[in-house]
Amino acid sequence: MNKKTVLQITGGTLLAATGIYIFLKNVQISDLWNEILSTELWIILLVIILNPVSLWLRSLRWRLLLPDKSCKKRKSLFPFVMIGFMINNIFPARLGEAARAVLLWKRDEFTLAQSAGSLIIERVLDALVFLAFFFIPVFARSDLNPLVVYASIASGLFCGIILIFIFYSISPGFGMRIITSMTRFLPVKLHARVKKVSKDLISNLEWVFSGRKVFLVCILSLSIILCQVLIMLLLANGEAAFGILGSMFGVAFAAFGAVVPLSPGYIGTLHAVLLQGLSFLGIELEKAGAIVILYHAIGYFTVTAIGLYYFFCIKINVKELSDVREKLEQGALQEG
Repeated sequence: MNKKTVLQITGGTLLAATGIYIFLKNVQISDLWNEILSTELWIILLVIILNPVSLWLRSLRWRLLLPDKSCKKRKSLFPFVMIGFMINNIFPARLGEAARAVLLWKRDEFTLAQSAGSLIIERVLDALVFLAFFFIPVFARSDLNPLVVYASIASGLFCGIILIFIFYSISPGFGMRIITSMTRFLPVKLHARVKKVSKDLISNLEWVFSGRKVFLVCILSLSIILCQVLIMLLLANGEAAFGILGSMFGVAFAAFGAVVPLSPGYIGTLHAVLLQGLSFLGIELEKAGAIVILYHAIGYFTVTAIGLYYFFCIKINVKELSDVREKLEQGALQEG
């Protein structure tokens, strides 16, 4: 185990422990446990179903984001998504993203740059929905007025990202011209390599030129996160302060807690941040804590179990995933 891996594991463990401490320090454990036990079985079963449904929708969107010219095979990407999220649940530093990239590269013959680029676009689209699900409730609910400055920043970011997509759809060659001008001083071989990698990365934006694909990507992006909103709404179980807007707000905060990549499975960071988010809605601390634990735990164990099943079916080489992650981080995207 190299020094970098040790540091990642140590940092992730400390981060998770700190988050759990912050989460539990003001909560009465007995009341929290009673709240968890009071959750009805049908709610838990629905949440179990909705988690893989959300990831199935994600796999459909992923296929749309990938460049058509490389689609020599049309197999389902759902196993790859489940494996990636399962690995993220177990290992720190989002190793699951490397897993998805290498599986797509090995099985479907996409380049590593195309694979990595599709995941970057996926994260950008997720960020758009989470930003909207943050600022819409804040602007719509008077009890969230203290957060209006942050909501204004979020709405600005949202509009900025949308404008970038629109600008690219109008002038697709502009980005490559900038890259070419910035790299023209590089040695010939390196310049050609950077240009090829850049083209592969940008090829994941081909969908913006198809009205049908743009529509489907938008609908799927919304549906993926709405599954999480429904989960939050179910777990709130009639809590008056929730409703659709409260659930949207809670899911956005959960996403903020999952942004830090070191903690495996977002343990600790998600708990502490989401609990803070639910406190803005005026929910009783123990009830909020029960929602947080069930929201994370049910998804964690469901996704991990299904991901492990596909992991052993496909027989992934973990050492190869680590090597590819190093390539991705260093920008050394070589084929073969």
